Amino acid sequence: MKTTFLTLALAAIGSISVNALATAQSAYPEKSLQLIVPFPPGGASDVVARIIGGELEARLGKPVIVMNRPGGGTTIAAKEVARAAPDGYTLFFSSNSSFTLPAAVKESVPYDAAKDFEPLGRVGKITLALVTYKDNPVKDLPALVAEAKANPDKLSLASFGVATVSHFAGELFKSNAGIKMVHLPYKGSAPAMNDLIGKHIQYHVDTVIAAKPQIEAGAVKVLAVFSGKRTPFLPDVPTLAELGYPAH
Repeated sequence: MKTTFLTLALAAIGSISVNALATAQSAYPEKSLQLIVPFPPGGASDVVARIIGGELEARLGKPVIVMNRPGGGTTIAAKEVARAAPDGYTLFFSSNSSFTLPAAVKESVPYDAAKDFEPLGRVGKITLALVTYKDNPVKDLPALVAEAKANPDKLSLASFGVATVSHFAGELFKSNAGIKMVHLPYKGSAPAMNDLIGKHIQYHVDTVIAAKPQIEAGAVKVLAVFSGKRTPFLPDVPTLAELGYPAH
């Protein structure tokens, strides 16, 4: 078998699926496992991966070591996993950011998503949110669109990496709104959020998991969510579609 991975789709956390591991041959596992996360510590993928790592440890009786390998829009980590021994001891926790999006925008990707990985299951979905720093005078999304139209390529919109879902969501929003903003890619959610709080950037597309604690602490404010309907985690926040920017 090829190296295995766990997928994290985007838009409310779902259940953990580890049946493939539970039904593996009795001799497995004989040693510790590595769970590779293509983002730095502190983001949604890292948080959920560590929860799952703990569940796997309890069920398998062996240590599961979470390893953060950020950079390259998740392709650095994916390449490392693809080249690991195909023995089931290297797991990959990622999303569409690794398996579909890079191939759509890059001339070449250093792995074959279909041949180099064996899926174990989908962990869940996470909603994205458009956030800004707490005292930004722009109060809502219509005001942001108006400012961006009046000042094309003057406002910054960060993502947690080139060719990640955060990047694509931001570009889709800009296209639908007819605005131009400067894309600022980061190696992950946490560094982008830190710079947003510090006002080094103006806007950022991040996961609700990463944004919610900062919203509740009053460090950032949220303008909209990128989901088909409102998320129960932020029920008072409108969707982009409600505000006139459907995801198509």
